[in-house]
Amino acid sequence: MLALTEWRDFYVMIGTASGVIVGASFIVATLAAQLKQRTLGLRGFITPTAVHLSSVLVGSAILTVPTLTPTALGVLLGGGGIAGIVYCFVVASRIWHMRLDHDDRVFYVALPLLAYGAMAVAALMECGKGWPVLETLAVSLVALLVIGIRNAWDMASFMIMRDPDSPA
Repeated sequence: MLALTEWRDFYVMIGTASGVIVGASFIVATLAAQLKQRTLGLRGFITPTAVHLSSVLVGSAILTVPTLTPTALGVLLGGGGIAGIVYCFVVASRIWHMRLDHDDRVFYVALPLLAYGAMAVAALMECGKGWPVLETLAVSLVALLVIGIRNAWDMASFMIMRDPDSPA
């Protein structure tokens, strides 16, 4: 069995942080509701940020379950990693045609794709034993947390700086 007890405080900390930022993202979503053309902004930017942060929250919750077996860890996090990869392609299809800065494309699509890929790889590594599974999971969840923080800040900055009379 993996030494999850040694990582408990880490996962509680990042899970709590992601939960707080998810709440802040709902405030941004409320502000965005005032936009005339808000569907693409909601589905392309706000929802993915909430999904990535929620993935950190759920992943952290899974990893703090006291009776978690290695098989359950592999199945749950592998499924979450694969679902995240699929969702990244959905997000890419929604926003790729937009005129975005390079860093927006990286933080809204490429980096989340890598983080979910690392989560899926960690689940596979669990089957092989002896690999740094918990370290890989930690990197993937911290990456999603940092991506969520950056994207939440990006959305809040956009809401503050935008011209209220311009289209979304």
